[in-house]
Amino acid sequence: MDDTRKELQRAGVVFVELDLPGLDALNNSVGFPVGLFEFMAEMPDYLKASGHPLDIEALLAGIGSPDVAGILRPLLGSGAIPEPVYRAALADRQRLQELYLRTFAQHQVRALAFPTSALTARPLGTDDTVEFLGQRCPAFMIYIRNTDPGSNAGIPGLSLPAGIGPDGLPVGLELDGPAGSDRDLLAIGAALETVLPPIGRPSLRSPEGA
Repeated sequence: MDDTRKELQRAGVVFVELDLPGLDALNNSVGFPVGLFEFMAEMPDYLKASGHPLDIEALLAGIGSPDVAGILRPLLGSGAIPEPVYRAALADRQRLQELYLRTFAQHQVRALAFPTSALTARPLGTDDTVEFLGQRCPAFMIYIRNTDPGSNAGIPGLSLPAGIGPDGLPVGLELDGPAGSDRDLLAIGAALETVLPPIGRPSLRSPEGA
């Protein structure tokens, strides 16, 4: 990502270092309570209305990814999100949106730029946990770590190919814009895409190197 930043700076992009204080705490209180409550409230009705042969129990039973299954299947029982928790999360979502609004206004930036994912892709079979900063962590949480806050706030975001990492796998540059700036963000992405060098096809090898 350092090379990508330098390339963009040479093209005239101005970067402003900034912090979003309290972002992680707000995002953690919003993401799963809102997403999971609304999923369980709406998905059964959708399946029924669409005439799909699956019900919600069968749908969750068919999840293949262990980390995702571990999040969704408990919702059928004791892991269900209580409505008061959901209502509190909606209030925190408004605070999350206000944090982004203040950040864009205070720093006068048109987009926030950061790595799309904290890690490049890991080998098949490591779907449950991955190593991150020297610790084994839930894979799903690590892969959504960077893009989750903007998604929960409902602001527009897009990801651009930004080169190849040290492990030979692609990395992405995420751009998040202020609420309602979809067209402007797409224009920024289109402009940056002409500056970023094309990336080659990654070298795909089995874990044994075959």
